[in-house]
Amino acid sequence: MSYIAVIKEAVHTVHKNWQLVVIQFAAMLLSCISFFAIVGIPIAVAFVMFGLDFTEILRFTDVISAFKGSAEFLGKYFGMALVVILSLIIYIAFIVLLWIFTVSGAIGILSKSMMDEGHRFTVKSFFAEGRRLFFPVLLFSSLVSIIFVTLAFILGILGGTASAVIEMAKTQEVTLALFLGVFFSLVLISAGLFLIMVTLSITVYGIAFTAFDGLKPFNALKETVKYLYSTPSSIAFYVILLIGYTLAGFIVVLIGTPLTLIPIIGPILSLPYQIVTYAVQGYVSLIMLSSVFHFYYKTRQVSPPLQSSLDSDASPNIEGGQPPLPVETDPTRQE
Repeated sequence: MSYIAVIKEAVHTVHKNWQLVVIQFAAMLLSCISFFAIVGIPIAVAFVMFGLDFTEILRFTDVISAFKGSAEFLGKYFGMALVVILSLIIYIAFIVLLWIFTVSGAIGILSKSMMDEGHRFTVKSFFAEGRRLFFPVLLFSSLVSIIFVTLAFILGILGGTASAVIEMAKTQEVTLALFLGVFFSLVLISAGLFLIMVTLSITVYGIAFTAFDGLKPFNALKETVKYLYSTPSSIAFYVILLIGYTLAGFIVVLIGTPLTLIPIIGPILSLPYQIVTYAVQGYVSLIMLSSVFHFYYKTRQVSPPLQSSLDSDASPNIEGGQPPLPVETDPTRQE
């Protein structure tokens, strides 16, 4: 099984359920519109209610005066700051719930399409899968995020310790300090990249375990670690997909950058191009997710069914093994 064959099957699955691309695009637009509805409108109302004056902000000429003025500004407009913070919290919570539900519905449709070739997208099935997988995906993502933050915190402590060692080495030997600086930098960068790749791999393949096998978050995490350890090619495949996704995004941004440099009509043309960019990003992300699911579905370990004792050759052949009946002899009939 080659990576290209898996990607081709993933593209076919996404094309069969092309409505998921439309839903991804609608979720992106809703994310942008909700920012103005949840954050922009309350802030605008708060500006009017608290009588905020922008001239007080513009009078700051340097960083020190800005910090001093910020304390006075915050004390004067504390209600305004509270409205901004609450609006941002509500917006972030809404975005997280929206995307978790969207992703849950998408992975549910993709997994059903892989297990059943005749399964197609319907709005009813999308919402049903979104409700079914919402909490499992939410809990699993939260669990992986907690583990990632903990490991990143430990990595930060190690980085601080390495910096202290380098500073101590500078007092003894400059060459040694330079060597330790390069060595620790390479080690920390490699460890950081490895941590990010492993965390992302655990997340996407763990979601696959949740969608296909219906495992709970802790069981899905345990089985995902076992799967990645027994199938290292899964991580390599995901890294290839991630590199392809990054290159696709870079090409899209590179094509759109000259539009902003065109006088007058540049900003007008960049707006529809930005909308097309959202659609392309949603399409590529679905192909990437579908590719991971196809790879998992083809490489997961399925235990063979137990052989029944009725099907084994150890059972005796009753018809062929029965001995022949003895021939009756009656001495009275003998002549």
